[in-house]
Amino acid sequence: MSSLLENITSDSIYLTLPATLLVAAVGIIFYRLSLHPLAHFPGPFEAKLSGSWRNRHYWQGQWHEDVVQLHKKYGPAVRIAPNELSLVDADALRLLYNHGTKAVKTDWYWVWQAPNAGPALFSALDKNIHAYLRKRVSAAYSMSSMLKYEDYMQECLDLMLQKLKKHAKAGNEVDMAKWAGYLAFDTVGSLGYGAPLGMLETESDVMALQENIHQGFTLMSNMGHYWGQARWLTNPYTMKMMEILGVPNFFDMFDKWTMKKLEARKQSENKEERLDMLSHFLKMKAPDGGPADDKDVLMEALNVIGAGADTTSIAMRACLYYLCKTPDAYRRIQQEIDEYYRSKGLRQPITYQQTLELPFFCAVTREATRLFPSIGYQLLRYAPADMIVEGKRIPIGTVLGMSPTAANRDPQVWGEDADEFNPSRWLSDEDKVRHLNTHDLTFGGTGPRTCIGRNIALIELHKFLAQFLHHFDAEFVDPEKPWRVQCMFFSNQHDMHMRIKYRNGLGDD
Repeated sequence: MSSLLENITSDSIYLTLPATLLVAAVGIIFYRLSLHPLAHFPGPFEAKLSGSWRNRHYWQGQWHEDVVQLHKKYGPAVRIAPNELSLVDADALRLLYNHGTKAVKTDWYWVWQAPNAGPALFSALDKNIHAYLRKRVSAAYSMSSMLKYEDYMQECLDLMLQKLKKHAKAGNEVDMAKWAGYLAFDTVGSLGYGAPLGMLETESDVMALQENIHQGFTLMSNMGHYWGQARWLTNPYTMKMMEILGVPNFFDMFDKWTMKKLEARKQSENKEERLDMLSHFLKMKAPDGGPADDKDVLMEALNVIGAGADTTSIAMRACLYYLCKTPDAYRRIQQEIDEYYRSKGLRQPITYQQTLELPFFCAVTREATRLFPSIGYQLLRYAPADMIVEGKRIPIGTVLGMSPTAANRDPQVWGEDADEFNPSRWLSDEDKVRHLNTHDLTFGGTGPRTCIGRNIALIELHKFLAQFLHHFDAEFVDPEKPWRVQCMFFSNQHDMHMRIKYRNGLGDD
């Protein structure tokens, strides 16, 4: 009898457990489809059930296109996960990203905290901590400081232009995706580490730095949506196993390489003779007024690359892309630059401040970066209060995000030609341009969370584009396949093969 009871009990457990799980699954599905506070928002069916739809599309690397098509199909508020909405809405933009916002970053940002460094500006969730971190480095990133560093930027740009001149005269095709990366990374190396990284000189990705950083971005930006985030990769046990198996640990390698740069700078007898971003970081103070910890300096040195390199190189490629796709605009901007050189009798490279006197040039840079901002993913926030979008209620605490790529193509803001390259929109009356400025999410909005590396990107972009167009004509080798884009948080362009023709002005011999 006892044996029979044991069998019945055992059998009932085996039957009850699957049945319970099935009932629970059906209940969750029913709730998310019918009773969830976001059930009335449109979106892909799978996205309403779990985050797998969003995660799969992120890993596919075409989110910069996917998110635009999503909003064209479903409207300004799209449910891309059970408790997450992707928004394209002017009122929401002001509420989430502009000055005075009470919206806080979501837990997704934790993934960006480097394991062996101090607190990171980008990953700081607490507003007070973020304000403190930003304030102590704001002088290093200010426009006035950047203009003092312009000579360092020009040294890198001079080397690039001379290299390109040789390739042009030899009739070689050039991959401008690579060259833009070399310039951007060498420049931030010069500003943040005291010397260029050597990419322009060697015409190569030194230490596979770009490749490894992009792989790191791919992992971190996507792992942030999984339980445990990047701790699966950065915890001591995984690190030890990688060491035993002989697997290269890029995070550790990059940290050690950066620390060597910092130590060399601190011990240099001439450290006071070079004023750059690193000199600011080495003078940072801790909250108690003492010198900042080495980990804090390390974090800021790492931030320079994150804040300045990809943001800049993506913008350079975007400007070249849209100009080569629009011959009339190419001719017009080149004529404007050439005429400025002639009228001013310029014999030296045009400066950033001088490029600001070129209205069509500035309009082109604004329009190209609007259409192709560096960030494709949503900039995630928790809803700070109940919100109404398209007449539908969004409860407080909902995960919300706006992709700069999608927001910058909102026809409600940018007009029916939102998808078209139209620099003239930036040459209209001041009130309209002011309106566009407040809705431009290229650098993350106008609030305290806007990209701190914006000034690096602007100066370097303006200098590169004006000088490149003055010295070279360029066209795509294959206009039907101008580039390949992979979006892993940043929308990085690759394989941008071009033919360039040297014009003049680089010390002709």
